[in-house]
Amino acid sequence: MGSVLEEASKQQQPEPFDLENYRQCLQWLQQTCRPVFMKELSDFSSVPVPITAENAQHPDMIGGIQQVQVATWKQSQVQILPADRWGHAQYVLQEIQALHQLRKCRQIIQLYGYLPNASPTASHIPALLLQQPSYGSLRQFLGHHFDSIQWPERYKIALDIAQGLRFLTSQGVPCTLHSGNVLIDGEGVAILTGFGVPDGLVTTAPCQMTAQPSPASLLVYVAPEKLQGRSKYSPDWEVYSLGILLWELSSGRVPFDEIISRAEAGPRLQKNMDQLSSAIVKGLREETIAGTPEIYEQLFKMCWEGEGSSRPPLDVVEETLLMLVVVEPMDMLMLPGEEMNMHVSAVVSDSIDGDTLSTHTRSTSIRSSSPGPSHARSNGPRPVTLHQAVSVSNPDMTEWYILSGHDINGYAIVPTFSLECEITPVQTCVGHFLPSSLPILKELLDQDVDIHLLSKLSLQNCLHILFDRYIPIKNENGSAHLHTALDMLLKAGAEVNARDVQGQTPLHLLMKNPKIASEDVLGVLNKMVEKGADTSILSPRDGNVLALAAKYLHFEAARAILNADMLASEPESIDRAIEACMTMTGRATDKFVNLRTKTRELLKLWTGKVGAPRREKVSIKVLQDAGQLDSTGIRAKCRVARMAPKAQLDCANQYYDANIKKKREMILNNMGGFQGLIR
Repeated sequence: MGSVLEEASKQQQPEPFDLENYRQCLQWLQQTCRPVFMKELSDFSSVPVPITAENAQHPDMIGGIQQVQVATWKQSQVQILPADRWGHAQYVLQEIQALHQLRKCRQIIQLYGYLPNASPTASHIPALLLQQPSYGSLRQFLGHHFDSIQWPERYKIALDIAQGLRFLTSQGVPCTLHSGNVLIDGEGVAILTGFGVPDGLVTTAPCQMTAQPSPASLLVYVAPEKLQGRSKYSPDWEVYSLGILLWELSSGRVPFDEIISRAEAGPRLQKNMDQLSSAIVKGLREETIAGTPEIYEQLFKMCWEGEGSSRPPLDVVEETLLMLVVVEPMDMLMLPGEEMNMHVSAVVSDSIDGDTLSTHTRSTSIRSSSPGPSHARSNGPRPVTLHQAVSVSNPDMTEWYILSGHDINGYAIVPTFSLECEITPVQTCVGHFLPSSLPILKELLDQDVDIHLLSKLSLQNCLHILFDRYIPIKNENGSAHLHTALDMLLKAGAEVNARDVQGQTPLHLLMKNPKIASEDVLGVLNKMVEKGADTSILSPRDGNVLALAAKYLHFEAARAILNADMLASEPESIDRAIEACMTMTGRATDKFVNLRTKTRELLKLWTGKVGAPRREKVSIKVLQDAGQLDSTGIRAKCRVARMAPKAQLDCANQYYDANIKKKREMILNNMGGFQGLIR
């Protein structure tokens, strides 16, 4: 049993420096990741980090200090780590390949990109840009904030851990789970690190700057069967570790911390830890903390059962935590003017792909259909406010609270939506949107809710929220409810070009939601444009809507934008869209590669002489719709079909005068004017 402590302090002897292997790392990065240049980084700082047994490349280094460089990239804190300082070349390549494979999950540490030639050791060794969560490790976070966080926040952190862990196991990747390998980012999301093959760790570098449990205390996270060495790796080990972390979230401390502290202070550490290991194998567990919710207590006790076969599967753990996240916080819903104890800063994290959105999903199993306020369903508490009734898709309770005089335009914090942002009932509805939400949306709109109100803090309207948070629900009607809701919001007068606090329009968020199918993106785009949505509006970070359509490979949407938006085919816009398309990374399947190539070739068709006829066609259409050209393409006063935005008209007029006007007039003159053309 002492092997656990010995394994925690095991050192790998350095191998001879092999520049060629690091060049292979650089080549792999060039093929799969985005290059980031120094000019894109800001707020540089150098943090002194003690060299420990976990991060030393050689035993002689232990006890010294190394400087770790930290910077800001796209509003996210990153750690700049030269590859040769991470470890030996073969392990670095293994780790960056693992990170690339797992990049789609928000709860997994992100490799944002690399800096070419950033190493002082050799000009061909890249530096890796790793996510550096601002709250440090879970151990550090609980040490500083435990007294101020409430159960809704603990549920959300636990759910993040379970979702990240389930994603890792689905990919066949083991995880060494303890409160030092779970990091908390600026949005309060739990990020997993420290995963890899069963006999070794991967991605330990970001943990260098975070508080870790002591080496001796790591054994309390280890499943009894692993402590005994009587079985090979199994996901059941990680369910056990998750159960220990759930208890740690309820208590704010490492299990058996007093026993471990006394053992570390005494002369017989190894013997005392062996005794603790034996007691854990025989069934010793920590006591439940007073005030722990009953369901949560039952869950972690099931997870830390002594036999792996008695522990629940990870998907059951996730579903239980999801129920707690959605249902339990209803009792803690906050009204305007109240303040939450925990503050989580609104930091936007952007991965290489830009699509590392939160993987939190909403379950339909808890949606209430109770007939009236006197009938509460057995699977959750009865909603006690209008916002609660709307968020759980209970149309009867929604109608009841409206008739009871609840403010249909009132603001409230809904923990399942945001820990900070106050929203109205109609925004709550589209933020938790399901097919069963349609009657509620109709009821609210029939009551003349103010559709123009914006969510506080994020300044999003209903269209922003619908496109940003929409998650497809598999049923016989597919995504029909999304289009129905959009039609209702557009008819009610929702602003299609509104900008949120980050300068994004609803169309920007539509393109960035990877869960919306490309055919639905095209259908929504057409409806929005018909209502006056301007696809040429630039967002501060991502460019116009065409660039986002190209980045997320919405081929048909990109073609529709080019055929309608004169500004989209400007050379600068096309160049940015091609760059965005090529920075999009994904699984190297034939379908992905073909779609990316197809999108890139479409964009190239709109450049130079090849693209001139296409630009001419769009220019004439824009001016004809605005009543500035007749059917022959000559200047005339005609009936206005649809007025384009001023920027579009100016661009079309400029292109027409420079490239089309004289050519059109010459053709008509050669054909005998209008009569000749008609004949």
